[in-house]
Amino acid sequence: MRDENMEDSDIEPAPKLIEVVFQNCKGNVDQWVEHYLMITIERLRRTQKPYLKCLLVQVIANALYYNPYLTLEILQKLGVAAEIFSHWFAMLQQVKKSGARANFKREHDKKVCCLGLTSLIGLPADKIPAEALDQIFKATLELLVAYKDQVAESKKRDEEATDDMDGFDADEEDEEVDSDKEMGLDDEDGDEVSSLHLQKFAAEARGFQPADEDDDSDDDFSDDEELTSPIDEVDPFIFFVEAVQGLQASDPVRFQNLMQTLDFRYQALASGIAQHAEERKVEIDKLEKASAQ
Repeated sequence: MRDENMEDSDIEPAPKLIEVVFQNCKGNVDQWVEHYLMITIERLRRTQKPYLKCLLVQVIANALYYNPYLTLEILQKLGVAAEIFSHWFAMLQQVKKSGARANFKREHDKKVCCLGLTSLIGLPADKIPAEALDQIFKATLELLVAYKDQVAESKKRDEEATDDMDGFDADEEDEEVDSDKEMGLDDEDGDEVSSLHLQKFAAEARGFQPADEDDDSDDDFSDDEELTSPIDEVDPFIFFVEAVQGLQASDPVRFQNLMQTLDFRYQALASGIAQHAEERKVEIDKLEKASAQ
């Protein structure tokens, strides 16, 4: 990533690989954290492509999730902590003409940022000042809400696609029965044709996404969403609530001061996230019991 002659598009695999290392080798690559952060920050300062900027910031988020104490210590030692967080929060606030987020558009992006920022909440006051904690807390709340809405929208879209495929299959089956009789095809041949039609329709349904009026890239639809990683098992809502509960238990005064800085809107967001976390616990418990049977 240090090679200035390499184009941004050629660099993209590098931060993705670092993410894999941090997520899969938790506690085992401490000696590499500083090096990875240094080359990431160097590239972040000169990169132009928004998608690569997001990937590079996510390296920092992954490092915080990997080890918040070590990562913050390194950022402070390098003298870049204020610069990095200022840049990160500015990116989180950028929106398009449509009102949609300009950065961290995928579900995965939002989740990684949530896990990284949430990891800072439990750090002591000498590491995270009250003003910084307030900003981190509010940014994480807004990200969690955006993530929750995006997951719900994806689920709804998948269900609609499934319903459409079911209806398509029924209509096609009726048509193909008549067609097969005319062409002399047996049932087995007809099933094969129907299956091919269904596969084609499913592929088209998965590929269709509403375009944003001022979105000139296809970064939202990266195949990375299909990859699996250890954070798949981490629920960001439960992770956040448990971090806040940990803060409340370890430093009640700091927790109380934080709550008092929240206006009505953020109090409502926090309450909604706490409620959703409880719902997620119930859902996860049901899934675990069902899989155990």
